[in-house]
Amino acid sequence: PSFAAASELLPVPYSCLVLNSHRRHVALAPQYLNKKKTGIQEELDGELLKFSQSLNGVLLAYDNIRILGRNGDIYNDSGYIHMDIEASFIVFQPKKGQKLLGKVNKLGVSHVGCLVHSCFNASIPRPNLVSIETWRDAGPKVGTELEFKVTALDADAAGVLLIRGQLGRTRVQELLAISESSESRVPTDKPEPQDAEPSTEPTQGSSDDTPRKKKKKKKKKVSFL
Repeated sequence: PSFAAASELLPVPYSCLVLNSHRRHVALAPQYLNKKKTGIQEELDGELLKFSQSLNGVLLAYDNIRILGRNGDIYNDSGYIHMDIEASFIVFQPKKGQKLLGKVNKLGVSHVGCLVHSCFNASIPRPNLVSIETWRDAGPKVGTELEFKVTALDADAAGVLLIRGQLGRTRVQELLAISESSESRVPTDKPEPQDAEPSTEPTQGSSDDTPRKKKKKKKKKVSFL
């Protein structure tokens, strides 16, 4: 961002930006002998968005360059112009335990990625106790702003800063409550009792519905001779 745009971010909560007037030494190539200001700007542009030990942070923007001394010094036969300068630097200085605000730009089942000040990558893992379903349905969404706490800061060999963080306790509790509520609504898979089917086999001692008639014995006629 420009110096003006970066200046507007200074009072924003959790910006972790500071404005300092800083002195530093630069060595310009001989081609910048008659255009020192251009050489200084190119030198500082190469340090933008990279972690600097001398600044104890990442240079976000600069302005108000001032050369200290009338002329630079040339040592040996290298031709490089050595000089001290002073400028206004806006530096990103997050610390472990501080809060930051980022805009979500990536979603995953195990983490969410976001950009801080549209420049710095941050990775926030899904809390262990929050289910994947709750994380997907009620977790952070792409394009939304996310507040988190810094847990680690790393810079690679090129000076690119990587931020690791975690969700705040309140947000985690909200997601856990949603997880528990969802689990309580899931029905248990108990087998339903089946109606007993009528037996087709006759039981002992059962009688037919229609009573049987007793057969009458026929009397034999006896003839007497």
